[in-house]
Amino acid sequence: MKKLAVWTVPLLACGLLGGVLLVLFLGAGLNAGAQQRTCAQGQSIQAVGTVPAGLEVAGYTGEQLHNASIIMQVGEQLGIDAHGQTIGVMTAMGESSLRNISHGDAAGPDSAGLFQQRPSQGWGTREQVMDPVHASEQFFDRLRHVDGWRDLEPTLAANRVQRNADPLHYREHWDTAVEVVTALADQGPGGDALPVADEGGYDIGAVKPQTQALADEVGAHFGLDPADVGGYRDSAADSGGHPAGLAVDFMTWEDLALGDAIVDYVMQNAERLSVEYIIWRQAIWMADRADEGWQPMEDRGSDSANHFDHPHVNLRSTPSEAADLSPVGCLNASISLAGLSPTGDWVKPTDGPISSRYGPRWGSFHAGTDFAAACGMPIYAATDGVVTYTGSGHPRYGLSGHVIVVDHGEGLETTYNHMFAAGVHVRPGQQVSAGQQIGAVGDEGNSTGCHLHFGVYVGGQHTDPGSFMAAQDVPLG
Repeated sequence: MKKLAVWTVPLLACGLLGGVLLVLFLGAGLNAGAQQRTCAQGQSIQAVGTVPAGLEVAGYTGEQLHNASIIMQVGEQLGIDAHGQTIGVMTAMGESSLRNISHGDAAGPDSAGLFQQRPSQGWGTREQVMDPVHASEQFFDRLRHVDGWRDLEPTLAANRVQRNADPLHYREHWDTAVEVVTALADQGPGGDALPVADEGGYDIGAVKPQTQALADEVGAHFGLDPADVGGYRDSAADSGGHPAGLAVDFMTWEDLALGDAIVDYVMQNAERLSVEYIIWRQAIWMADRADEGWQPMEDRGSDSANHFDHPHVNLRSTPSEAADLSPVGCLNASISLAGLSPTGDWVKPTDGPISSRYGPRWGSFHAGTDFAAACGMPIYAATDGVVTYTGSGHPRYGLSGHVIVVDHGEGLETTYNHMFAAGVHVRPGQQVSAGQQIGAVGDEGNSTGCHLHFGVYVGGQHTDPGSFMAAQDVPLG
């Protein structure tokens, strides 16, 4: 009973140790999409000071590459990581083809500059938006205020800043932006900088380069206090770990959710980061035997000794062939990033704020959760399953517009509706996986604007999608 059983896991974990705790990790495996999403986040990068004469990257030359370099430099000065800098370059590609143009279009006649910013909407004076430095500062300042921008698909993060009509407008430029950013990255002395925390970096002693790289990347990604990241320790009993400079402890204290998130991140990136094994919550996971899952360990007597207050990560003495510890290598791993990556077995069905929750509404009962997403926004399968219905309306569940129903087994179904006919991308009988795009948001049926109505049904009876998804560790908002 794979899906519904996860509701019971938190209850079991509260009172039991050992093997039961391993259930928490059964859904966490190596996921290429998740690795692509997380790889470059938290890693800093800086652009070359001067673009080499005659350089051409993916059709971009001269002024265009110079402007891309300015965007990167401004991002680096503002503490924006390589992932964010690439979003900036991607956005300028989609807005101006990296040219500092002085005119707008029908949708924004007063827009100008690299990002087509509009003085009438508070981006600055016309002279300011035509200044690539000011324009870049404005873009990154607003990007930093987008909630969870690092976890959004790049085109969606950009759209939250730009607010253009098509949220997928920038997607086609991502791969090219990666090429340009990596080509302009300063690979010389002082360039290709490793990520550091705000308070002086992660000084973990005399450790191996792969150990330092893991500490820096994970620490920066989760915003850990340098005092909570430990490395070299000659008094440790594990001769092949801390004394050898091949182990990192991430102290999470009583925050088990943070520990779970760190462990999931490291597992997803295990090969690239040269991970040998992880110890967490009195269990061990071996990277070269990942198919065996988590194995229980003997009780060592205390929460700290049993690793309930910190994940321990041991690295291989020889970095794996897939290892690339540089931000450039990490960023290149994000090429062809598409769609939302699963969190365990479940994902949010679309991106956008909640406009109406489950419960009484307007004198009736609203049997789902509405997302105020723009028409054309992707709709994702919330988890693995089989499509059992696509069509206009659904008499049994009272849904309108074009509807998709996905059966996940054991009486569990999810529903998605208000699509236009062209927005249905799957057919009955088709197998779908968590995070796979199955449709596009529409405004058909009993609808007052573009949105997705998302429903969860257990045994044919609707239930609160907000509570259900929260139990899967995927809060809807």
